[in-house]
Amino acid sequence: MFRAGNTSAAVRAAGTRSIVGVAPVLHLAQPEPKMTKEAQVQKNTNIALDMIRRFKGEAPKPYTRRHTKSFEEIQKEVETLLGGAEKMRKTVTDSQPMDKLTVMERTLRHALWSFLKEEGKYDFTEMEKWLVYTPQDESRMSLLKREVDLKQKYAAFKAKRDAAGGSDACLPEFNWSNEYKKTVDRELVVEKRMRYDAMAVNTTARDEAKIEALLATYRQPAQDERLDKIVDMLERFKPILAREAIIQRLTIKHLEGQLGIWRYMDWMPEVRDRAELETDNYCHHWWQECEEKRLLAIRLRSKKEVAEIMEVKQAEAASSNTSSVAAAGGKDDSVRQKLLAEVLALQAKVGRAKEEKA
Repeated sequence: MFRAGNTSAAVRAAGTRSIVGVAPVLHLAQPEPKMTKEAQVQKNTNIALDMIRRFKGEAPKPYTRRHTKSFEEIQKEVETLLGGAEKMRKTVTDSQPMDKLTVMERTLRHALWSFLKEEGKYDFTEMEKWLVYTPQDESRMSLLKREVDLKQKYAAFKAKRDAAGGSDACLPEFNWSNEYKKTVDRELVVEKRMRYDAMAVNTTARDEAKIEALLATYRQPAQDERLDKIVDMLERFKPILAREAIIQRLTIKHLEGQLGIWRYMDWMPEVRDRAELETDNYCHHWWQECEEKRLLAIRLRSKKEVAEIMEVKQAEAASSNTSSVAAAGGKDDSVRQKLLAEVLALQAKVGRAKEEKA
């Protein structure tokens, strides 16, 4: 009796499961949008602007420039300066100490490509050469490459869509009868149809001009300040370049026999400056052993040493930011940050899988 009762209960349960999903759920199509296209564009734009403000916070204060040179003028002046110094610059490896002209070039190129990167003008070959030092820089550059690639694909998709007729969504074609036959639960197919109907009648367009104007309010003060700093660096580097050019020309004349040793020493800028300083201080001996020992220890760093210093600084900055976020938000914010990091990692993993399949 016990076994027969269990069997009948199992039969009743199986029969109950067989009729799940056959509820008469109807699909009522909505051929017309609930609001006009202009209102939808305005709504999408407002959502995008609100997200930007929430993510970036308050806009920085406007910056008043101290110089009037535009970026094009500064770039042309930098190229002229570095082009004149190219013949005088030594060829050094990443492990060898840099000379003054190499430091000048690396500093100015770094500033120029930082400005262009913020403006959205990318040349990844040059950017990797002048902006990448540490593994953290490499990861940021790879993320930037991926972001730019996605933007280019989206722009190509929009151009193709506009050429095909300007529809707001390139929707796939479905055989809904087959969809109903393949799916047990009718509600899933109905939800799918409702979503695609909403995509067909609504628009995802935004006012890109307003969005770009808001982004410019966040970007422009820092860009103007960077331009002033580049101009200041140029004014400081010009005497160094002139000094290097004088020394090189005097050395060539001395080696060719056109300039004797004492005339060569008299015209050397370092010797002349030291002589003037000693004259001002009423010193009668230009040879000072202590000063020579102090100057012998001075040298410029190599690129690898700079990268090691930058890596330590970046690690300290990252740890300080993490500790400040944890202290300000407490346990809930730390858990939220951890979940957000996991979600981003999963999204990146899915993106890589799709790229490999493609």
